[in-house]
Amino acid sequence: MSESDKNTALIKNLTLFFGGFLLFTDVFFLAMGIIYDMPIIRYVIYGKLVINTTNIYLILKKHYLISTVIIYTVILGFMITGVVCMGIQPAFQLYAVGMPACVSYFGYLHKRVLKKELSMPIIIAIHVACYIGVYVYARFHDPIYVVPRSAIDIHIVFNSVATFGIVILFMFLFHNIAINSEEKLERMALVDNLTGLYNRHYLLAVLDKLKTESTESTENRWIALLDIDDFKKVNDVYGHNCGDYILHDIAVLAQKTCNDCTICRWGGEEFIILSSRKNYSTEILETLRKKIADEQFRFEGNEIKITVTVGVSYYDENLTNDVWISKADEKLYLGKSNGKNQVVV
Repeated sequence: MSESDKNTALIKNLTLFFGGFLLFTDVFFLAMGIIYDMPIIRYVIYGKLVINTTNIYLILKKHYLISTVIIYTVILGFMITGVVCMGIQPAFQLYAVGMPACVSYFGYLHKRVLKKELSMPIIIAIHVACYIGVYVYARFHDPIYVVPRSAIDIHIVFNSVATFGIVILFMFLFHNIAINSEEKLERMALVDNLTGLYNRHYLLAVLDKLKTESTESTENRWIALLDIDDFKKVNDVYGHNCGDYILHDIAVLAQKTCNDCTICRWGGEEFIILSSRKNYSTEILETLRKKIADEQFRFEGNEIKITVTVGVSYYDENLTNDVWISKADEKLYLGKSNGKNQVVV
């Protein structure tokens, strides 16, 4: 499932969740209105039931933006109704505090999926104004209904649990977005998109870390520069799509063969293979060279023979990373000058 499809499914499920949540609250508050004889509450709930049921239909028809507006309006409207009818003690005003997290996340999803969103500053300003407004109203007006302490306690618990549950839900969703986005950016920064191998930025970081390790851990470590022979001819004869296919398949072969090494795409048709543990034999490179030479690369009905030349340089703590790689490049050049398709150590 693509990222876009995931976001579309998420916005549908979240909107449905809120639509269902509002229907659930309708049942609860209708019961409270009947039990504690609050006619205004009951009449408002009858209207909300019609609106919220219609809203479910709109969600199923994918009218997500309209549905979101209805959800915000209904929640704010009932918050005001609750304060007017019962005062601030039952904590209806908490809904205005909890909604900004929903506003922010829904705005993010709408922007990603629908390419448009409600104005977040305006919506938050409305919520803040309503929150302040109900407190000002309650300061100068008594509640319409005088209900027993048990009713107030029940409403405090219900409204508090509902509000904190909503806030925690959206904090969790935002947390996941932050983690996933960081992982995606990190992967984009350190991994080559075509081959799936690490790129030169990752390799240079590994080499810098290697410099800080003990001499024992770097014993007989080596770095190898692998270059595809006559790669330009492949691109010229078979096209760049074929070239991309060759690069990808060689990367796969390298990963399978040198699975104890760090393998990176250095650039173009060049790969760097770094031994990841001490005293690791360079014979693995000869095995890889033979596998590539024996492999039948097939692309659009064409069988293509590919060979590689590899230059190897052993670790020397007195060499900088650039010089160490240059030493491997010199061995690579020597192999290219002497017939190619070989490993030069």
